[in-house]
Amino acid sequence: MIRYRHHQTRLVRCSLFRSSRWSLFLFIAALLVSACGSANDLQPGTLPPVTADGERLRVGGRDFEVRGVNYIRPTGEDERQCWTLQFGADINCPWRMPVIEADFEAMRARGVNTVRIFLNYYVFGGQREADASYQKSDALRHLEEFIAAANQRGLYVLPVLLVEYPQDQFGPAYYERALEWHVRPLVRHFAGKPGILAWDLFNEPDIGSPIDERCWDWDNGDFPLCFPLAEERQRFVRVVHDEVKRLDPERLTTVGMAFAKSYFEPAEAAIRMADVVDFYTFHYYDNEPYNSGRYRQHWYYGEGFPADLRRAIDELHALGLRKPVVVTELGFPTGPGATRTLDDLRRDQRIALHTIRNARGAGVVLWSFQSSPEEVLGDLFTR
Repeated sequence: MIRYRHHQTRLVRCSLFRSSRWSLFLFIAALLVSACGSANDLQPGTLPPVTADGERLRVGGRDFEVRGVNYIRPTGEDERQCWTLQFGADINCPWRMPVIEADFEAMRARGVNTVRIFLNYYVFGGQREADASYQKSDALRHLEEFIAAANQRGLYVLPVLLVEYPQDQFGPAYYERALEWHVRPLVRHFAGKPGILAWDLFNEPDIGSPIDERCWDWDNGDFPLCFPLAEERQRFVRVVHDEVKRLDPERLTTVGMAFAKSYFEPAEAAIRMADVVDFYTFHYYDNEPYNSGRYRQHWYYGEGFPADLRRAIDELHALGLRKPVVVTELGFPTGPGATRTLDDLRRDQRIALHTIRNARGAGVVLWSFQSSPEEVLGDLFTR
């Protein structure tokens, strides 16, 4: 939302055989509980790597369903002053690790296993353009603290590598600067380290409206600028992908597309983004907030929620590449000016999760329109 096979916890039917010795019974029971567990029941500490196996994500040889939250800012922060995490680089957004840790505890208690975060280009390197002496060491240290605190609570971190990137700097002349200032330092720093689910390479590259509103969807064939814009961005993302894979080859990659169809459109493009990533991620919103009705023209299929969500996942599976699909932004506003009440939110979250699972999706990451983890999540992942 920051602009410029069906899976439930797998149950194995286990039978406990009576034993005359209580100690033997306990030993067998412990083994069976271990065998019957889900990869979603992660223990705090060092987390095993996440891999892709056909349409499923896997952890430790077992299916893993992403049950996540987009972590925008700590609970209680004023969004007018501090819109997103700045990792201590902005004096308007002081680094408050105790509040973050309390949020993680609330998420863990509500069944969350993943937090998705946004790594601002200027925080982690781009500020060098304005200030050659800028150092990102404090921001990196805070990011390390964030990942460690999440992992200690059994939460994977899904970082979006490039956010707030200059929208007119996707051409070849800018490749090396983006890689050297931002991508390489971050990826080298965390390469091979546990607890990072994947690298989400770029947030919504398919939205070209900062260049021209008519390219809100890069597949807008009615306006000739959009196709070359799409191809330029696809080439840029592939360059980033290739460098990330060179530096951190075992880590999964994805791209947080605004529209699921952007993985295979424009159809005439030389690069098909579906072929680049290890698993698909895309974002789903309906007609709220107020300006999301723009989706209806270019992405929605006219059937509404949840049929449009189901069709988006089905179209990705229909490509035949057998890759997992995760909806990494899904949310519904509540409160003043919104049409949904909290009861409506809970209903539509359940419908969305059911739809994703039935469409063989590999999980969902909720967008935090609400003000606290408790309000965002309810009992969605624990009921």
